[in-house]
Amino acid sequence: MKIPPHFVRFCVCLSMALMAARGEELKPLQPVDTTPKLEILNKQIEMNAEDAQAYVNRAYTYALLGRKDDARADLKKAISLKNNAPMQNRVGWAYFNNGDYTEAVRAFETSAKESNYSSHSDYYSLVLGYWATGQTKLALENYQLAVERDPRFGEFKTLEERIAEWTPLERRAMHEIYTLWSKTWKAS
Repeated sequence: MKIPPHFVRFCVCLSMALMAARGEELKPLQPVDTTPKLEILNKQIEMNAEDAQAYVNRAYTYALLGRKDDARADLKKAISLKNNAPMQNRVGWAYFNNGDYTEAVRAFETSAKESNYSSHSDYYSLVLGYWATGQTKLALENYQLAVERDPRFGEFKTLEERIAEWTPLERRAMHEIYTLWSKTWKAS
């Protein structure tokens, strides 16, 4: 018997609520020194020190593992090697997951402007950055534009499918702005 995903989410939320009610807090993750993916990325960079994509991928991985300074160093290197719209967007996602929200917004805005807002990810990337920096109106406006570009963002079920493999922080941002958008912005 397969357990429905919404039931799993409910159980996780319930356990977190119970922990909070008892005064318990979730402990932040400790930085991780290495993983098999990091080893592969390290070898790619060792074989080609000019591989901007390997640097940005490693930076994203570092960000997820709590290695903030390493992530920042790799992001600077990636942009020095290849500074175009797709790279700026990818850099923005790594900055976002690193907690460097102002830098994420800067990268997302640069990417969107350089692509003339034609990339499929421009608007929903901007939503993440604006949400993280408390720019609610801009987040809502860009969420509406994201829905117009990709209608899957307009309904919770298809939004869930669209963001299923995003990080918890990315999903939280999108869920929060979706809820606000659906209650205050969406013309039903």
